[in-house]
Amino acid sequence: MKPKKLNAEQQYKLDLELVKKKPANRTEAKAHLAAQLRISKYKAQNSSKIRVGSFRGRKKVHFSKAEDEARAALNKANAIRFSEGEVESVDTDRISESNKRWRGRTAD
Repeated sequence: MKPKKLNAEQQYKLDLELVKKKPANRTEAKAHLAAQLRISKYKAQNSSKIRVGSFRGRKKVHFSKAEDEARAALNKANAIRFSEGEVESVDTDRISESNKRWRGRTAD
């Protein structure tokens, strides 16, 4: 019979326990790193949830801090890009010569 897969919250709790101990060998170090990655993924997925709370009959929507920061950054980027009808150009100095060469003269 196939072992039952744990849900995300159960896996998160197990990973927290695993990360507390220092790995003794290479195999444990790989498992330790995988657990750390799963923990960060779990936190990222759960931090962006929209919570709805009620306060004396009125519903209040609480956006997480990450969503507010992302929305502000996107608004700022759009304002810069579309102010006066101009869109910023790509800086071609950062592109290496080998990538430019195959495109011919059009890429500087």
